[in-house]
Amino acid sequence: MSSRVRWGLAASVGLAVAVTAGVAIDAFAQARARVSPHPVVHVNVAGTRVNVRVPKVKVHVRRGDDRPGPDSAQVATALATFAGADPLLCGLALDRLGNDWGPGAAAAGLGELSDEPAAARELRTRLAGPVRDARALPLLATALADAKPCVRHAAARLLGGSALAAATAALREALARPDARVREAAALGLGVAEDTAAFAALVRALRDPEPAVARMAAWALGQLEDARAVPALVPLLRGGDVGTRKAAVWALGEIEDSAAVGPLVPLLADKDPDLRLFTARALGEIEAASATRPLTALVDDPVLDVRLAAIQALGEIEDRGATEALVRALRDASPAVRAAAAHALGEVEDPRAAEPLAAALGDRDAAVRLAAVHALGELDDVSRAPAGLVQALKDPDPEMRAQAAHTLGEIADPASAPALEAAFADRDVEVRRAVLHALGELPGDANAQLLAAALKDPDPEIRRLAARALGDR
Repeated sequence: MSSRVRWGLAASVGLAVAVTAGVAIDAFAQARARVSPHPVVHVNVAGTRVNVRVPKVKVHVRRGDDRPGPDSAQVATALATFAGADPLLCGLALDRLGNDWGPGAAAAGLGELSDEPAAARELRTRLAGPVRDARALPLLATALADAKPCVRHAAARLLGGSALAAATAALREALARPDARVREAAALGLGVAEDTAAFAALVRALRDPEPAVARMAAWALGQLEDARAVPALVPLLRGGDVGTRKAAVWALGEIEDSAAVGPLVPLLADKDPDLRLFTARALGEIEAASATRPLTALVDDPVLDVRLAAIQALGEIEDRGATEALVRALRDASPAVRAAAAHALGEVEDPRAAEPLAAALGDRDAAVRLAAVHALGELDDVSRAPAGLVQALKDPDPEMRAQAAHTLGEIADPASAPALEAAFADRDVEVRRAVLHALGELPGDANAQLLAAALKDPDPEIRRLAARALGDR
């Protein structure tokens, strides 16, 4: 089966859950890529098919230093423009700093109107790169104290994204300034820079009398992902400014140290739904089984977003102690919750979920059915394919048919061979590829004739799959 179908499902389910939950992805975090959690690699050992679960890996994608970046004159122009702009428009413009997202940024000129001013295009492109012009640093350092928050924000972002060591030095110096607004902006810039040299100063800033500074310092420490910050962050969880508490929760989730589980768990019962949501996500990032039982209580939370966050976290932890609660969530009134529960059950891989997931194949929502089909293929020790899976080979949606075929191959029930052979006549090439892959996973030589005929198929991928399946026998 092609990777588009298999990994596309996980991505689409995760995206649907995120959108439904109203997840706001911070512009700073978007530069990080994460490997899909715990993908499964199939290995044949002495003729036996074994599932090897690969640990989740965080991959930090740091942009190279080959982008041009703005010179001092362009920095001055940008700061002046931000200073004179409407605050709402200025806030939108900040998303352009230090990244190359948006129409036309990745490929010069593409996606842009032909009569856009060349100077505007040049400035936009330059501001996507790191500052290298040392003459711009005094301008940015001064702008950290500007009366307009958008200008301070811009200066912090540009200093944090700079390729010059002197830029982070300026931010560390600004973190000790008397003006709390400057300290807050400096902490923001240090978080953008992920400056490890600022670790001690940021820890001290957690005790800043101004809550906004402590909040930003907590966020910046989360960017550093240094477990040494856990003891300093934990006290922020208890009382005080709710924004600082949320920042500390988020940071502890980013650091992923199991020492934070105990202090975080009580926040799952907090009256603030956002704090419950943040805590559930953080515990999912840490992936400690000790958080399973407390998280299962949130599967019935009255707030939809919180239920989704708890279910996603339980799937990331992959503890079979969550199975009962996740099965219960398959009956939730919200289709987003039911789909998330099905996906999480696939991550947990408890064979006890086979029957409830098979029942979910009849769900009225297509996303739930698709998630259930995928999850059934992830379960351990399921040797018989549910009848609903065979029926799904005739679903009107080709993606559902392809995923059903793939799952039947995962289960490798010989009884599914006739249905798979019939499905090889499907008009969708992705479905036919999935069917052939599944037939290659079935034991015995009953379908050898079909595989041999597939060696002459006009689709090269089908020919490759057929050759591989025959070679494995």
